[in-house]
Amino acid sequence: MAKLDWYIRAGLKLRHLQMLVALDDLRNQGKVAAFMNVTQPALSKTMAELQSGLGHTVFERTGRGLRPTTYGEGLIRHARRILQDLSEAGEELHALATGTSRKLRVGALPASASWLAPKALALFKEASPKSAIAVRESTMDVLLNELRLGNLDLIVGTLPSRQMGADLEETALFDDATALITRTQHPLAVLKRAPTWEQLAQYPWVLPPHDSLLRQPLLVAFAAYGVDPPTNFVESLSLNVTLNYIQSSAAIASLPESLARKYSALGALAILPLKLPRLVRPVGLIWLRGQQLTDSARLFVTCVEEAAKDLATGD
Repeated sequence: MAKLDWYIRAGLKLRHLQMLVALDDLRNQGKVAAFMNVTQPALSKTMAELQSGLGHTVFERTGRGLRPTTYGEGLIRHARRILQDLSEAGEELHALATGTSRKLRVGALPASASWLAPKALALFKEASPKSAIAVRESTMDVLLNELRLGNLDLIVGTLPSRQMGADLEETALFDDATALITRTQHPLAVLKRAPTWEQLAQYPWVLPPHDSLLRQPLLVAFAAYGVDPPTNFVESLSLNVTLNYIQSSAAIASLPESLARKYSALGALAILPLKLPRLVRPVGLIWLRGQQLTDSARLFVTCVEEAAKDLATGD
């Protein structure tokens, strides 16, 4: 234990961390050697040096390439954080030298990336034009992983119904219902009454993927009305794909009601007159517990809160 502790404190080098992360990403020594601009023998020597110092194997060979061991996974996780911290240190020093702020990194779920995040971004840049900010759009599982790795400062979007983990904090801004949408001239959209769930099941659908927050609640809604869920469907979280697909087909899709109202007001889609009380989810912000938010992050939180308030006025 004393030898391992000494090696971690004094023997572990930056090139070891860079190699670990590159091997985890590429899983091929030849590609990593080319990426790091070293020869394969030099890379192998660095790996042997690292494993000798640690006293543990960090990668093992499989039929599909290299795979980290349990020891490797733990060290890689910390290596990513250390490299990210160094990158942030460089950004912070550059910011101090140029009179700007460190780049704020925000994750956004697809629906929020379509209207809430852009409105918050406009308010943010209006309040602080020189502040740097980057937005990554993805699913919640991907964004949470990036947040825990230190690659994101905040996530904005629909909050999960399950406990996300003791390492995370969240704040809800408003509850967003789910709306069912079609093209404006869809047979169900021109009815003078609300369609039945039996009618809904007869049409093609755009369903959220299995790991999406809204997939299971939507299927539960079908079951609650004693109707088998649709079998003719495509899976997508892409707003662009969804809107264009329903325009060229008889498909039905679901969107957060706040977003559906925006597009309905533009005449881009029709909202079916169905109440879905079981499909109401809070929208808010997520960050790491105990993390001290930067001035830029606090400003962005304020901008998101202001953008969310516009729901009440319809702005």
